Amino acid sequence: MPPADSFPDAASERALTELIRAERVQFALIQSPIPIFFSPLAASILAAVLWEAVPHRPLLVWPIGLLVIAVIRVALIRSFPHAPSAAQVQRWERVFVGSILTVDLWWGIGALVLLPHASPAQQALVFCFVMLMAGGHAASYSAHPLTVLVGVLTLALPITVRFLLVPDGLHRALAFGAVMFVLATLRSIKTLGYFFGRTHRLAFELQQEKERAERLARTDVLTALHNRRYFYELSADSLLRFAHHPQPACLLMLDIDHFKAINDAHGHATGDAVIQEVAARIAQGVRASDVAGRLGGEEFAVLLPGACLEEALRTAERLRDEVEGRPVERDGHRARLTISVGVAELRAGDTLDALIARADAALYEAKHAGRNRVRAAPVAISA
Repeated sequence: MPPADSFPDAASERALTELIRAERVQFALIQSPIPIFFSPLAASILAAVLWEAVPHRPLLVWPIGLLVIAVIRVALIRSFPHAPSAAQVQRWERVFVGSILTVDLWWGIGALVLLPHASPAQQALVFCFVMLMAGGHAASYSAHPLTVLVGVLTLALPITVRFLLVPDGLHRALAFGAVMFVLATLRSIKTLGYFFGRTHRLAFELQQEKERAERLARTDVLTALHNRRYFYELSADSLLRFAHHPQPACLLMLDIDHFKAINDAHGHATGDAVIQEVAARIAQGVRASDVAGRLGGEEFAVLLPGACLEEALRTAERLRDEVEGRPVERDGHRARLTISVGVAELRAGDTLDALIARADAALYEAKHAGRNRVRAAPVAISA
């Protein structure tokens, strides 16, 4: 049976939330290589500039530590699943944000260690590098607001507080600039986060509508079985595969007996209920690999891949017996149902039209013989 036209609202919202979250994480992953390698490179450049002013040990430990962290983060990214589940996304997201926090703490604390040994001009340079890293975070991880928030605050807050405590105009001006940068960044990630989420929400809704339209295009509205066009399409594809990989197959043609009399006696609403009930019993009585469809009116067809004639006849008898055994009741009307079934076995070189024609001829024989019975098309006689 085809799926429902759409998810329930709560399920749809959960699916959308998980989709957006996974997309944010994956986008952050895609953007990660540049900041991962830029971080130790920038630290090495800054260490080289400060080499004459700052003790060598922290200048060596700082970029080496960032390089080690970069290697770990590369290994972390390579371990990210290709098609992650929601639980894997959440787990990986926590680890990923933790790795970002580690880098930013290393930068933030490292900058504080370097500042006491640097001249005011060199301190301003350190500040510029820290803000450069913060800007890089905002640009690289803009799709993931949590990462940007953690990164920018962890990088900028220590040096900003440090400069605010220095009683001179230069340092306080730099601190004021850092505050303005952080505020602008927070505003921008809020805006970008909104548009990122909105874009994915629209994409999700468009995909849902596309899938719904595709389902409607291949589904019979009354019965939820495949409609005539899609039944022919699926069956033709199956027969094409059989031509390359021969296997037995049969086709059932089913028709509700005396359907016009049911409509005339009980009305079209009861007639529709009868068609729906027969379709439901067909759907329940065939295998998942079978192709069931409503060809129009009260006529149905079922393609049985891999079924020989004897198996197809048993399936047809079971469906006939199931329909006969349970009358349909609607609005106080009780309609006794029977169906006639024609069965045709696939022959070498058969087209779909030829197979349907033979099953239809067998169905005509079943009706001519008194209805409520199964008839098989004649088996080809080998020369």
